Amino acid sequence: MGAPSPSEKLNALTRVLTVLRSIGVRDSLVMAVALGLAGVLDYAVNVVAGRWLVPVEYGVFIAVAAVMQVLAQLTNAIRNVVAFYTAELSLHRENAQGVGALVQRAWRWGWQWGFLATVAMVLISPSLGHALRLPNTWPLWVACPVVLLFFVRTVTDGALQGLQSFASFGAVQVIQSLLRLLLACGLIWLGVQAAGAIIALPLAMATVLFIALWLLRPQFADRSGVDACEVSWHYSAHTLLGLAAFAVLANMDALFVKHFYSPSAAGDYGPVVTLAKMSLFIPLALGIVVLPKATQRRASGRDPRPILLLALAATLLPGFALTAIYLLYPNFIVRTIFTAAYTNPGLVLGMANLAASFYAGLNIWLNYALSLKRLSFIYILMGVLICQAAGMYLLGRDSLLQMTIVMAASGLIGNLAGIATTWSGFTASEALIAPTNGSTK
Repeated sequence: MGAPSPSEKLNALTRVLTVLRSIGVRDSLVMAVALGLAGVLDYAVNVVAGRWLVPVEYGVFIAVAAVMQVLAQLTNAIRNVVAFYTAELSLHRENAQGVGALVQRAWRWGWQWGFLATVAMVLISPSLGHALRLPNTWPLWVACPVVLLFFVRTVTDGALQGLQSFASFGAVQVIQSLLRLLLACGLIWLGVQAAGAIIALPLAMATVLFIALWLLRPQFADRSGVDACEVSWHYSAHTLLGLAAFAVLANMDALFVKHFYSPSAAGDYGPVVTLAKMSLFIPLALGIVVLPKATQRRASGRDPRPILLLALAATLLPGFALTAIYLLYPNFIVRTIFTAAYTNPGLVLGMANLAASFYAGLNIWLNYALSLKRLSFIYILMGVLICQAAGMYLLGRDSLLQMTIVMAASGLIGNLAGIATTWSGFTASEALIAPTNGSTK
């Protein structure tokens, strides 16, 4: 058989590019770069706090940051629901006008419930501060405005995500993270300590909210009179449940250490939390791409599993590579980035990052399961959370290494559960419209 002709090579290349476009590689790269940069800037906030604050103050910042991260993941249920229905509506030209009505309805809902949630956070802060062994309640109180902003910002983020305006979505995140870094540096330098690093986030979020509103001008200006589509509370509740389980699973270690270990030990564990989060930056970006892409492929009758495989490969492989580096050079990395004020974490750093890598995979499985409405995975995730909590309590109260081993094992089990519950073949009955040839969304 002779060598392929130039025209055959060109046709093969064209087919490859078409497939790559169809499974969202371009959008994945845009989001990976944007949220990767935003993650680096957020990571820089943690590094600056770790270098400029004493370990005990840094431990306070890490604990409150973990609480805010759990709240962020909980309110991401709003973003996922808005993105899911926006993606479905925008797929049908005759229903596209309903996007504006949906966004405006969600916006009003976000303000109403956001105020209530903020008041609740103010009231429970004293008890929560006591449980986390904080010196006083002020670090939690200065974080309370972020609760309201989580509710309203997730509406705008969900709309941009569902419309697949990934460049705009990414730009908003980068600007927010840059502002947060600048504000944190300035406030810590002025002597506000951990509270300054904490309040930088709500200040940055409030600023970029105006940018997000400007980007969504057509949706907020829509006065077509179209009724907003009915939102399934069954789906919304499962979304909230799944994101809540993931949030607690991925942030449990920081809260666990702050409660069961001494303030100095919790401060020394702070760099471990920060370094392990590196394995979640890009994967979280890929999860944002997976939901609307897989939703629309399901709705149009196409197999969404190529998106899943691409996202898992881009998620797990870098995390495993970083784990190897952390296992080899833990002391050098911590001392170089956070100064010699912190103790050598040893194997704890590598095991914590391995757990974070598996959590990143769980984030992909969760978004994929939600996009296909295969909700049994969420109950499995809840079971994994309960098992991890029990294992950490039984084995991890006196040993950080055993605690991180339990975390890594729980993450692995969760990924295997994802294969068992969501990998099954796509069926035509799951499509909302007949598939069309040549579609590249």
